[in-house]
Amino acid sequence: MDNKAASLHSDIDTVLNNYDYDFSEVEINILGNGHINNTYQLTTPKVEFVLQQINHVVFPKTAELSSNAQKINLHLQQQKDAGNYPLTVPQQILTKTGETYSKVGDNYWRLMEFISNSYTLEEVESPEQAALVANAFAEFSCTLSDFPVKELAVIIEDFHDISFRMQQLNEAVKNDLQGRLSSCQTLVNFCLDQQDFINHVAEISKKLPLHVTHNDTKINNLLFTTGDIPCAVIDLDTCMPGLLMHDFGDMVRTCCSNLAEDDTSIDDMVIKFDIFEALIQNYQNAFGDKMTALEKDSLIVGAKLLPFIIGTRFLTDYLNGDTYFQVSREKHNLDRAISQVQLFTLLCEAELELVKLAK
Repeated sequence: MDNKAASLHSDIDTVLNNYDYDFSEVEINILGNGHINNTYQLTTPKVEFVLQQINHVVFPKTAELSSNAQKINLHLQQQKDAGNYPLTVPQQILTKTGETYSKVGDNYWRLMEFISNSYTLEEVESPEQAALVANAFAEFSCTLSDFPVKELAVIIEDFHDISFRMQQLNEAVKNDLQGRLSSCQTLVNFCLDQQDFINHVAEISKKLPLHVTHNDTKINNLLFTTGDIPCAVIDLDTCMPGLLMHDFGDMVRTCCSNLAEDDTSIDDMVIKFDIFEALIQNYQNAFGDKMTALEKDSLIVGAKLLPFIIGTRFLTDYLNGDTYFQVSREKHNLDRAISQVQLFTLLCEAELELVKLAK
């Protein structure tokens, strides 16, 4: 065992001593493929757990993050016990002193229930599957619609604020720290020229009610059980007060293109309209009258907004020298930015069709 592995096991042993379970016999395996937190499956002779080291650089409000998750889980469990929420709620395990996290050195850890016989999926493969995904994320936020949303801490300030993201892009362009501007000037100009759309987003955002939103509604943030049926919403790190159009838009961004977000063959990109229809119909239907008419209209705005926001964030990171998103090749973030802006463009061009599918 190398020094890094030995240090990790020592930290995990220290963490587990804070919990009132017998971990004298425990098998530790890496779980999932997340790029932010380190997640492990712990197996003992009697029970299994999920142990997660929270990335306190990305999430400096680490204590608030686990507090948010605790409040949300308790509310969902109460609703489930009352027969009002169909999904399982994987709970955080409290320490011996009643804390939702354990701190070792500078690192924060949390222990959570492991849902047996569950698994994750990486890609939506059919409209039927898209319908289940939309329904699960809608049930999550809808069940939390009577939760006092302002009791939740804002984990990442201005996370989906388009004006803030454009300000970041402008600063990156002005500074051009890596001398990369010349390689992406056309794309930069296109993004900066979308001021009418940016203004529209800012205007509608002021009129929309706040909900508890997940803010990372990819299919791999659901657990599935036999038959590919969603059984739980997971990864509550970015849960905070937000707008439904953000959650819906992220589903569209990650489900409705035929290409991966870093695929360079953008001329071949098409929108999967059958997937979009399944997403928007089921997301709206799951909310019923708990979604206002303006919120329904905003879903199309969100569908365009999320690819544009993440595209500008990739572009900003490329200009700044790839300091936020992990990259595996030169110009990886630029390729991602080009792909996301292409998706935004296609969705704008198809807006009339999208509106029809929403009815």
